[in-house]
Amino acid sequence: MSVGAPSERGTTSNHVDSAGAAVQAGEIRDVHFHGVPDSGSRPGLVSTIAPMDLLPGKVFGRERVVDDLVETARRADGSQIVLHGTGGSGKTAVALALADRLGRELPCTRVWWVDGSSENNLSAGLREVVYDADPHHRIDEVVRAWRGEGSAPNLLKRALAAVPGAWVLIIDGADDRRLLEQWTAALQHTAGTVVVTTRDGKPGRWGRARTHEVSSLHEEAAAEMLQALAPSCGTADQARELARTLGYLPLALRLAGSYLNSVLSLPTKAGLALPDTFDQYRVVFHERFRELDRMHEIGSVLAERQLLSRTWELSLDLLADLGMPWARLLLRWLSCFEQAPIPCDIANAEILTQSSLFHGITGMDLIHAFVCLTNFGLVEQVSVRDMRSSSVTTKCWALHPVIREANRHQPDVRRDLHGYLSLCYATLDGYTSFLSAALPEDLSTWAVLSPHCEFVVEWIHRDRSRLSSPENWELLGTKLSCAAARFAALSGQHERAEAIFRHALVVRVRYLGENHPEVFAVRRDIVLLRWRRRRSELALAEIVLLTEDARAALSEHDPFTIACHLDLALAQAELAEADDADRVVDDYRTIVRLSRELHGRTETTALSAQMNLVTELGRREDESCVTELLRLLVMIAEVEKAPDVVAQVPFRLAGLRTAVMSLLQNARGWCDPPD
Repeated sequence: MSVGAPSERGTTSNHVDSAGAAVQAGEIRDVHFHGVPDSGSRPGLVSTIAPMDLLPGKVFGRERVVDDLVETARRADGSQIVLHGTGGSGKTAVALALADRLGRELPCTRVWWVDGSSENNLSAGLREVVYDADPHHRIDEVVRAWRGEGSAPNLLKRALAAVPGAWVLIIDGADDRRLLEQWTAALQHTAGTVVVTTRDGKPGRWGRARTHEVSSLHEEAAAEMLQALAPSCGTADQARELARTLGYLPLALRLAGSYLNSVLSLPTKAGLALPDTFDQYRVVFHERFRELDRMHEIGSVLAERQLLSRTWELSLDLLADLGMPWARLLLRWLSCFEQAPIPCDIANAEILTQSSLFHGITGMDLIHAFVCLTNFGLVEQVSVRDMRSSSVTTKCWALHPVIREANRHQPDVRRDLHGYLSLCYATLDGYTSFLSAALPEDLSTWAVLSPHCEFVVEWIHRDRSRLSSPENWELLGTKLSCAAARFAALSGQHERAEAIFRHALVVRVRYLGENHPEVFAVRRDIVLLRWRRRRSELALAEIVLLTEDARAALSEHDPFTIACHLDLALAQAELAEADDADRVVDDYRTIVRLSRELHGRTETTALSAQMNLVTELGRREDESCVTELLRLLVMIAEVEKAPDVVAQVPFRLAGLRTAVMSLLQNARGWCDPPD
């Protein structure tokens, strides 16, 4: 699969308008680079001064890390610090805050700021560091080294080693580790401090450097930042709610706050529905995400790394350049699920490669791509623990809400809506088809998958006008709806489960008619749900009606009719008086007979009916119980020879056989079972 080449990562300039004393800088390149000279130019044309105009106020929630960096710089012991985090997490802001503190508290410390986002910028910046650090200003030697007539890294190492007193070299935006490789030895010293900001947080990537992850802000700092930027746009609780929606990401928070402050001063909104409060902005984020970048540019010009539609594309461009063409598609696909943890196992190469999106992908490709996405902070691996069992966890992928929205609103996702929707449906349908309601680990997976099933169904309904054969898509969606409803029932959310089932029933009746087997299947889910909630005569009457309707429409020997017959027998056994006991026993025997006549062997309905038959006979101490127990042993042996039937049995057959043998040993009239 071919992936477009990375976009040009040249120099960009930025202008930030803000009110008040608060701005959290995002991923911003050095605005002092007004064009990078080629390697033959003389020093003096590139600034190494930290762009403090981009940090006019307080940096929120980063006090501890900045304090630690200042103390490290004060020691000047040759430490190397790597600040890593996803795009928009505020790594540049931390570095700028460090430069600001050093200028105020340690004015004798020399500070250089170099843009590491491209080879030209990095080389030109380090050349200027050498020239500035050299007290003799030997321009000719610097020029020759950078022309390749000497060793530029060696010259940099000598220049830094000769600097008297404390110094700090900040290399900002070094996302492509390859660009720094030739300078690694030159940056290792016993004095001074080197600070690197990067999106690449791969463990072990940065050698002996001390790494610090710059992640999202905590809630109070994020809300405080919004209120400082846009003080008249809502309450503290509304600011916290918006901050939660934005995942506490500094770039998104700064853009939102700066926009809201700017929009209030507009002379007119020109009839546009522009949000001007925290709550209104939150609605736009959820419902009109594609408009945000244009809104943010009101009154300012944003660089590529400040656009929500582009900042993480730069990381994906770099990964493609590093030989990871699947990373972008995987992130796009994961973004098409609900904003909730996604089971890691859902990404199966054998399934993905059947999609036109991932044709040819291998398991090793998947592993490499996910490792890279994790290293760049684009996805995170989390463990979800199910409340039913403290020992059961499900490994999942989690996406930041802003990164998710930015990816699922990319033009290529909208162009290939069918491909992404088909793959989401296929993986969820395949995964839920094999889940059991009895196994704790499966219940944990049910809990994780359920919100994604509901989201895909809503997606189908929302975009049905853009789909070919929308009625087929809606019918497919009912299968996921039923899966979500079954989990809701397992969780005790009976009313919600019935509502979801009823929505699926309406769709199936609309397109299939009232007597279709799939319509009967949802009706069965509903009547059984009601029976489990209220074991009443009314609920029993609904099972009777369903059984009669199925017998009339599908025939007595239809598998579904037989299954309904068993449901009815079980329900009647619970409510039956003593005089009705014989009828219940006869019903079980009839079900076993009908099922075996239909299938020619034992399957799950017959096995279940036989188990209930021996239970009823044993409760009554009926002499025929021994005969039926022996018949049950034969049926167990028959099922064990049919792997397709074994897969449908929700318990271990070996355990059932042991229990039957134990009952036989204690039963009156015991005899050895036949060979």
